[in-house]
Amino acid sequence: MREQRKAIRNLWMNSFKNNRRRNIFVVIALALTTLLISSVIGLGMSFIEANNKQTIQRVGTIADANLNDLTNKQVNILKKDSSIEVVGEQQTIGAVDSQRLKNKKVQMALHWYSKDEWTGLRKEAINDFTGKFPVKENELMAPIAALKELGISQPKVGQKILLPCFIDGKSYQKEFVLSGYYKEFVIARVVDFSYVLVSDQFAKEYSSLENNKIYSIKYKDNKNLSQKNKTLAKKLKLTETQEIKPTLRESSESPMSTIIGVGLFLAIILISGGLLIYNVLYISIANDIRFYGLLKALGTTKRQLKKIIFNQSLLLSAIGIPLGLVVGFSISQVFIPFVMKATNFSEAVVVSTKPLIYVGACLFSLLVMLLSSIKPANYAAKVSPVLAINFTESKVKKHNVRSRNGGKLYLMAWRNIFRDKKRALIVIVSMTLGITSFVAVNSIVKSMDFEKFVLSEMDYDIMISPSYSSSDDTLSATKRLEKQQVSQQLNQLAANDAISDTRIYYSEPIQVAYDKQKFSDYIRSYNQYFKYGKIDQKKIQPDDFRGEVISIDSTELEKLLTADKKNSFDKKAFEAGETAYIQSDHPEDFRDMSAIQFSTSDKQAHQVEIDGFIPNNYLEVQTGGAPPIFISKNYLDEIAPNAGIWNAYFNLEKDKAETVSAQFQSFIDEQSVYKIVTKTEMKNRAINEISTMRMMGNTLALILALIGLLNFVNIITTSILARKKELATLESIGMTRKQTNTVLMIEGGYYALIVIGLVLTFGLGVTYVLFSIVQKSATYASFSLPMMEIGISLLLMVGICLLTPYLVMKSSGKDALAERIKG
Repeated sequence: MREQRKAIRNLWMNSFKNNRRRNIFVVIALALTTLLISSVIGLGMSFIEANNKQTIQRVGTIADANLNDLTNKQVNILKKDSSIEVVGEQQTIGAVDSQRLKNKKVQMALHWYSKDEWTGLRKEAINDFTGKFPVKENELMAPIAALKELGISQPKVGQKILLPCFIDGKSYQKEFVLSGYYKEFVIARVVDFSYVLVSDQFAKEYSSLENNKIYSIKYKDNKNLSQKNKTLAKKLKLTETQEIKPTLRESSESPMSTIIGVGLFLAIILISGGLLIYNVLYISIANDIRFYGLLKALGTTKRQLKKIIFNQSLLLSAIGIPLGLVVGFSISQVFIPFVMKATNFSEAVVVSTKPLIYVGACLFSLLVMLLSSIKPANYAAKVSPVLAINFTESKVKKHNVRSRNGGKLYLMAWRNIFRDKKRALIVIVSMTLGITSFVAVNSIVKSMDFEKFVLSEMDYDIMISPSYSSSDDTLSATKRLEKQQVSQQLNQLAANDAISDTRIYYSEPIQVAYDKQKFSDYIRSYNQYFKYGKIDQKKIQPDDFRGEVISIDSTELEKLLTADKKNSFDKKAFEAGETAYIQSDHPEDFRDMSAIQFSTSDKQAHQVEIDGFIPNNYLEVQTGGAPPIFISKNYLDEIAPNAGIWNAYFNLEKDKAETVSAQFQSFIDEQSVYKIVTKTEMKNRAINEISTMRMMGNTLALILALIGLLNFVNIITTSILARKKELATLESIGMTRKQTNTVLMIEGGYYALIVIGLVLTFGLGVTYVLFSIVQKSATYASFSLPMMEIGISLLLMVGICLLTPYLVMKSSGKDALAERIKG
């Protein structure tokens, strides 16, 4: 028995060594499939984790929601709630004087975090932290970007920083000691904003911790956040001026859509890889059927034959699978960080090396390998020695070929394709899936309509706004003069012929005559809407009720009133400055006021009749307390001839948009009172954001398409080699080599035509389904087929399908005819 096992072992080992071509194909197939599964899934998981990390970095916290202005009772309820893991606190204490900064447009806040806010919610969202959290009153911690604004390019823990700052309307000169610094990403996302962090002691000394605090919470389980927030709001009994605000928008997309989308791509990967392994092994065993027939004729049992086949399969698996895993792991360690650093994930590099990825890839490849061995092994074990020795390939049934046209080359080629239906099906399915995945990924990437995305974010090509807060009354005389001068120059730029549409609002700070009883309802309504910029009525001084008069075009106002179904508009009275409109959602708050009195910076008193109201969400003007008043440009010029631009919006002619945008950008960058956002800049950012998906998608698609074509090349190659004797016999009875080559090339052409038909029907259907799933989360996507990519991929496939049979036949047909007939 021992000698017999040893003989069987020597037999299958010798057979294994002599079958080098087969072994190379199978090892490549196994390695490629394992590599594909491990690297692609690893790459995908890495990008998912990196995207999550980047989202946290951009939001600046891992908190699930924020709450404003809670009472002590509500805070105690919050901290005792069993569903909440962390409760943090934060507050803006004051602001750094912008004259201290390199970029005078930047608004830098003096901010405070509680210890729980920093360690439990914020620290995970930063990189490269050095130092410690500030404890002493004079200690300060800051993002590296904020320190650069302060002129500190190489920060050191312990260095002193002198900051002129404003706290509660008072000016201070404070010398701080840098306790720590770090790299954070909120500043990069929020234009012209920065902050530095002060200690608990500083906050207690210079600000009341009971007012204007924001509380951050993180639930123990962050599933179904909307429902959790509603439940918490009921527990806390939030008032109309309090709210619970999610830090991230919950996706409106059904999780099932995402699962289906990912599942479809994963299925394509697994099916394509599985078909490649199965196909290579099935053909290789079928080609060795004569060898197994001889063994059976010499007395080898069915069990021994199966064992030979399975042992060879296991040995091939032991070579190919680890090779694929090693290469896949190497790609994860080297290629993923390289790709991420070249994209917008450069600061959020995550390499997912979860064992489940590699164990799953290994088990799948091994399972497919063993399953691929079962049927041919059973066939080899059952076939009689005589049939096995005389085996060529699947034979065409006679009644299928009786035809007057039976000798036509194109008919011979068609019948040859379906002599082995299973083989033909594997080739067609594999190639179709590969090309379909390539088309689908390119279609989805091309469908990302950047213009539509930017349009959803911006209504105008250029948006210009103040670099200071609209409620800031601390503008120096120098800045006021600069604002007037820049406004004049902007008016000159606005005369450009390339500008197709213009909306410019001018404004002037005013003091409104304050009556506590009359304005209390308005302030309450204002605080309900602007919950995070509330007015403290107790702090309002009768002689310091600050507001803004803003000019609005009468045509624009008329359209707004018509859209809101307001009463008739007296355009003449509005243009003459007799009437004005107040920003408010609650006209009833002004039931006791038919007119409003105010004074401009020259101390001149004015009065206008309140003729109507503009909704808060139209322009969302926030002031120092008084309601924003909208008047005509003519009247504003009369009472404040030096009024500056508040906001400006421009639409441009498409052919000159980039040039004019660059001109405006260059001009605004040179001054300190305005900031600019252009549609061109937003579009470029969107293109950079999508570059990662494009790279990932095209890589995946090319690999899958390669697997499909590799399947075709392998099947055609092995088929021609297996039919070498048959083709030689046809030549011996008069068929020329040219005719043989023609038949084989027509076979390849048929494969190509079938695959093209399936790609243009089934493939485009799958592409549209995948696009529909993607569109639910990317609403700016517009379905678009990459016609050039489709055409190139199909032409390449046709070329490979036609050339492969010709080249294989040319290389295998060098032997003499008699030698090829002998086999």
